[in-house]
Amino acid sequence: MKKFAFAALPLAMLAAACDGPAEEVGEEIDDVAEAQGEVIDERAEALEEMAEQAPTEAEAAELESQAETLEDTADGI
Repeated sequence: MKKFAFAALPLAMLAAACDGPAEEVGEEIDDVAEAQGEVIDERAEALEEMAEQAPTEAEAAELESQAETLEDTADGI
């Protein structure tokens, strides 16, 4: 029973907030999505740097393609 009460505490705190709980959850979801987009963008930048140092044009083109795909994914988040 104590575990249930402990788990319910964060929900009670959300309900007591000035904004509605749905709005708080929505903001959290937005924050998580933004963070995911930033991580994906950083990975794309790393791939672009690797492409600059790739030994062949084919490898560079493949890395740039992967980076572009990641950037598109991040933009869609």
